[in-house]
Amino acid sequence: MNPSAAKPTTFSGRRRWILFWAISVLFGLSMFYRSAIAVITTDLMRDVPMDLGALGFVSAAFFYSYALFQIPSGVLLDRFSPVRVMAAFFLAALAGVVLFAVAESWAVMVLGRLLTGAGMACGFIGALKILSMQFSPNRFATLSGIVVSVGNAGIVFATTPLVLWTQGLGWRTTFLLVGLFHLAVTMSFVLAFRDERGAGQGAPAPETAGGGDALGGLRMVLKDGQVWLISLAAFIRYGVLAAVQGLWAGPYLMDVMGYSPVTAGNLLFLLTLGVIIGNPASGFLSDHVFRRRKGIMIVALAGYALTLAALAHVPIGAPLWLVALFFAAFGIFAGTGSLPYAHLKELTPPERAATALTVLNFSAVVGAGVFMQGLGLLIKALFPASTVSHESFRVMFLVCTGAMLAGVVLYAFTRESLTVRVAEGRER
Repeated sequence: MNPSAAKPTTFSGRRRWILFWAISVLFGLSMFYRSAIAVITTDLMRDVPMDLGALGFVSAAFFYSYALFQIPSGVLLDRFSPVRVMAAFFLAALAGVVLFAVAESWAVMVLGRLLTGAGMACGFIGALKILSMQFSPNRFATLSGIVVSVGNAGIVFATTPLVLWTQGLGWRTTFLLVGLFHLAVTMSFVLAFRDERGAGQGAPAPETAGGGDALGGLRMVLKDGQVWLISLAAFIRYGVLAAVQGLWAGPYLMDVMGYSPVTAGNLLFLLTLGVIIGNPASGFLSDHVFRRRKGIMIVALAGYALTLAALAHVPIGAPLWLVALFFAAFGIFAGTGSLPYAHLKELTPPERAATALTVLNFSAVVGAGVFMQGLGLLIKALFPASTVSHESFRVMFLVCTGAMLAGVVLYAFTRESLTVRVAEGRER
């Protein structure tokens, strides 16, 4: 990077914390939007004519556009002011939420979901970009872990609370009110940025030296072996989490283990709570206790694999406390999602950090789709007569165990970023 280039914008203490909490809440809204369809399917199919295929398209549309806009949004974040880019994207997402809420056909719903997914695509990477600009490097993993935990809180609000809201207000009114909240948080984000500009701050981020074009930066990122190792590990880590948490845990707990919907919901809440606790806890341990990224991730992925192997061998009729213990452990070991981002950010030159992180995030999102659909296709092929059985889920968990062990191997070949920072004299 050009040593004469201007330093990135640094906001005053109060303003940067407003930015931090605003981007955290907006990421929580992103997670809410991606998860909200599951509990309102009956309402949607009652009010808008559609079959199950159309309903699946409505649900998946968010993920398609979210993944498609990952890398373009990262390039924009690296080349222009992150706050300006994110504000524009968030307002586009808001338009999608409103369009979804007033839709009278499933095709318009799909359009709204596509717009919402595209608009929220820069939320997480933009948050990491702002954290890297506004806060000390030795707080990055802790703060990014909090962002992820707030995001997972959004998933919680898309479960029982959303059911209660839609029962009382209707799903259309509920989504319009969520959109109003979305607008309020976005405006606080924009105003915190605007107020700083009066002091001569808030200028667009400088373009990099020899910066060439955006595609040149992307090519350099894709040539980096560390990007591939960390991204493939994230593909596995988040893919398994999304598949189990967002799809397969329900039929496993209710149809195989015989639990009631309430008990199954409580176990899923316990898993989500583990993720919420695990992210800031692993970030704190990485930043302040062990001073390592790689080692903590290897231990977490190994623990993740061990938990999956244990679930594969839980018999029908096992004590509820044992299943609860495994689901809580699943969440805690899976709750290290912020560490790969901190790790890769520290291994990547600042001028290409957002682009590298969007490649990582794209891999994780694609992993979710691949594991959700791939595990279903695998089980259907292996057990055509009885897809939902104890044996089929045992095989599913064992496949996930093998995948997670592959993630351990991938991570073993990464470099330790905190050691690099200390060696280069950049540690504070």
